[in-house]
Amino acid sequence: MYVLIAVLVGFFAIGLTNMFGIGGAAIATPAIRIFLAASPAIALGTTLPVTIPAAAAGAFVYYRRGFVEKRVAAHCSAGGFAGAVGGAIMTRFINLHYLMLVTGAVVLYVAVVTAYRGITGHGTKSKTQGRAPGPEEEREPVEERASAPLSLGIGLAAGLFSGLLGLGGGIILIPTFLYLLHMPLKKTFGTSLAVITVVAIPGTVVHSLLQHISWSLVLYLVIGSIPGAYVGVRIGIRTRERVLYVLFGMLLFAFGIIFIVNEIVRMIH
Repeated sequence: MYVLIAVLVGFFAIGLTNMFGIGGAAIATPAIRIFLAASPAIALGTTLPVTIPAAAAGAFVYYRRGFVEKRVAAHCSAGGFAGAVGGAIMTRFINLHYLMLVTGAVVLYVAVVTAYRGITGHGTKSKTQGRAPGPEEEREPVEERASAPLSLGIGLAAGLFSGLLGLGGGIILIPTFLYLLHMPLKKTFGTSLAVITVVAIPGTVVHSLLQHISWSLVLYLVIGSIPGAYVGVRIGIRTRERVLYVLFGMLLFAFGIIFIVNEIVRMIH
């Protein structure tokens, strides 16, 4: 039963959420705590190595459709690599129960932003769903806004966040790509997954040295996450944005509340 639950967590929590370019750790970390009763350290560290193949699979699908901004991805990956090491090392000096609460708060934040975007239609372009972007979308001058220092800074922040909270960093990358670089939505998703693939590597190494990773659990999660990532990205490319945003936001919000309450109860007892 443990193995089955782990595979399902990998498929749904890590794989399917790749359609939104966030890597899936924002849901996987709470899920590992709630459904598999893992310690805070294991829940934080184990999601990172699983994120790598899942994000790579999702990024590859987006790349084949032309939805990856390669120069931005390269600069963000360089900054994120350094940030992830620093963030992972910091977990040795911070109470991990409080980090779990921060993770829950992040999940709630993402839930509200996601649902709001779906309900209001702000930032969505439903007319582009199910097809490749048109010429005017492809020529959007992202390069003019994505200077190397800015992209490096975005990557550094995402990497620090990733290493510290055991998340892929997409929660930082998605908003900054959308609102600072004004990237088209699908390129935002694809580029984020490409960066997450790289940023999760140093965090994985450090958390492994700190013995924060259960490698048997990683295996079970990967078995579910790779097919889940492929299915998730295919669904994300074809489905109307507003529907996806609203449903995903509602799911995240409910999950975040359950996770925070569960963690507080654990701390009390």
